[in-house]
Amino acid sequence: MSILKSLPTTIWLVGATAAITAFSPVVGEVVTEPAASAPAAVQTVPATPAEPGTEQSAPPAGEQTPGGADGVETPAPVGEEADASNTPPTGEPSVAENPEPDADRVVVEVGVTRLGKTAVDANGKTLYLSVLDKTDPPRSVCLSAKCVAQWQPVYLPDGQVAPSAGTGVDPQLLGATRRPDGTRQATLGGWPLYRYDQDQAPGEVSGQGLKGTWYAIGPDGKKVVG
Repeated sequence: MSILKSLPTTIWLVGATAAITAFSPVVGEVVTEPAASAPAAVQTVPATPAEPGTEQSAPPAGEQTPGGADGVETPAPVGEEADASNTPPTGEPSVAENPEPDADRVVVEVGVTRLGKTAVDANGKTLYLSVLDKTDPPRSVCLSAKCVAQWQPVYLPDGQVAPSAGTGVDPQLLGATRRPDGTRQATLGGWPLYRYDQDQAPGEVSGQGLKGTWYAIGPDGKKVVG
């Protein structure tokens, strides 16, 4: 009789326990979210060397190229840097060619004639002085057309301030004098220099001692006696 009285209470407890169990998580069970799947590994395929004579394909995206990251080429330098970078290397420094000698340039050299050593020009023609001229300062008195035609002054070309000294001639003895017509005449030892129109070949001294005025001049700037 007592069992029947407690039966409703037992049924209620069982039902309540079942309801609580149905709506409650399992004790001790940890519910976790499923782990995110890892991305699939990317397999790198080694590049195949290009065969001779074939073009090499462009590198894969993301691979750094020699020009810069991600295939972006470095911009070319500009301005002075560009000029310097584009200048091809030279093997040896260039050497300027020697300028052509000036054919009009006056040179006083040492020649050997029947009088001994005398001053001559680049062609070997004997050079003369006139004892009527002055040396300090140098001044020519051979000014007439007749005198100049027979005794030709040694004119200096434009740009040459004094004759060039050949071997055996002291450059300190060489100079120039301004003639009345504005031309410049070469001097040696202060004496204005001349050529004689009758001397046809190098080494001739046919004007030596003429009229007691004209003499060949030596490399030392003094008249040659003989």
